[in-house]
Amino acid sequence: MTTRGHSRPLGWPRRRSANRRSPVARRSLNRADVTTEGRSRRAACDRSGVHVRLLRLFASPSYQPPVLPAVAVEILQLAHRPDATFDELVAVLEHDSILAAKVLSIAQSALYAPRSPILSLKHATVRLGMKTIRDLVLQAALHLRVFRVPGYDAAMERLAWHSTVTAYIMRALCRKTAIETEYAFACGLLHDVGIAACLLALSDDARAETVPFEELGTVLDDVHEEASGLVTRLWGLPADIQRVMATHHHLEVGGTPHPVNAALIASEHFAGELDAGAAPAGTGSATGERALDSNSPELFGAACAALGLDGCRVEAARAEARQIVATLSCPAPSRPAAAG
Repeated sequence: MTTRGHSRPLGWPRRRSANRRSPVARRSLNRADVTTEGRSRRAACDRSGVHVRLLRLFASPSYQPPVLPAVAVEILQLAHRPDATFDELVAVLEHDSILAAKVLSIAQSALYAPRSPILSLKHATVRLGMKTIRDLVLQAALHLRVFRVPGYDAAMERLAWHSTVTAYIMRALCRKTAIETEYAFACGLLHDVGIAACLLALSDDARAETVPFEELGTVLDDVHEEASGLVTRLWGLPADIQRVMATHHHLEVGGTPHPVNAALIASEHFAGELDAGAAPAGTGSATGERALDSNSPELFGAACAALGLDGCRVEAARAEARQIVATLSCPAPSRPAAAG
């Protein structure tokens, strides 16, 4: 099977891979064969034009990705150093007071609820550890700076929620299946950063009118995987993250199932079942189109098989995902907190 994101340069025409849909499903749901009632020729042409605009923007040497805060980049690099100290991490994080406050707020949330309150960043780093704080910094940075695009506020809010839910489910699933990956949480958070990049590119293009998000589903689905790989590469993130981002709708990488991709495919599916998908539940069902960023049931089943999840273990993972979403939905406890 081919690997999207690696089999050709960004901007080349792409084909649907069997990784995302079985041959039967491809025949019955091929988007080229679906006739959407009420879709005008003009709308179809507009979508084609938007697709071409995005590919040209991303292929341009002058393309600039969404800005990841410098403090977040420094924290990611610092956490990778074996000799890094908690004091160093706190000192760097305090250079961005808004980001620091958001990280502290997440650390105080129900998901990390300790027996005693976390009252400061230093307390949070000691209690949760360097790698967990690194993950929280990335989560906060994406919510504050990346998943914000003028004119697409509701879509970005939902994308941020989807990415957060997927990240926490993926971390739990990797632990359950003993998959060794340092970047499971980061991959869950970042897998759809390409959607934000697409919308930001369209929003910044002053020469064209704003396209309603509802009209962009097919275009975003076609482009976002490669865009996620491109953005993480331009951010200088680890190569392992770049590879997963550029192939996250593919189970097979290099001809064999890849466990991290399998975990991400399964995590996204569980998130979608809990109405935490990139698009609301039921989107596309009336037209016969697949919802934005969703995978086929066949691919989900294959991913579970690659992870060694049988029926009982799938149900256990599903129940844990349900609990994660319930916990993430809980409001943070009201506690006095200091920034340092």
